[in-house]
Amino acid sequence: MTVVKVKAGACGFVTRIRADKVNKREVKIEIESDCESVEDLGFILQEIGPLGMKDIISKGVSLNKVFRAASEKLPHSACPVSVAILKACEVELGLAVPRPVSIEFECDTENQLLS
Repeated sequence: MTVVKVKAGACGFVTRIRADKVNKREVKIEIESDCESVEDLGFILQEIGPLGMKDIISKGVSLNKVFRAASEKLPHSACPVSVAILKACEVELGLAVPRPVSIEFECDTENQLLS
């Protein structure tokens, strides 16, 4: 089992994603979140059933079941939860190593990126 905790940012919501290997090529996802939209995404993914390797590593966003479901349920397109779901699946199937991922802002909110 692989567990990932996501602190989404300004919204303040925390999400816990659990990826459980069903067999060597499929993973089931369970999600607990402070965010109702993310909780709904979790229910949709459970209804879809286990995600196969092709679902996890598909190249196109439009072909990816997680991104498609997220586009229907998440009100904020930059929400990091969908990427975290895929990362948890990759680790659970041995396609990636469990290393931290982060987004860090290097400028003050008062400053502009381009002057």
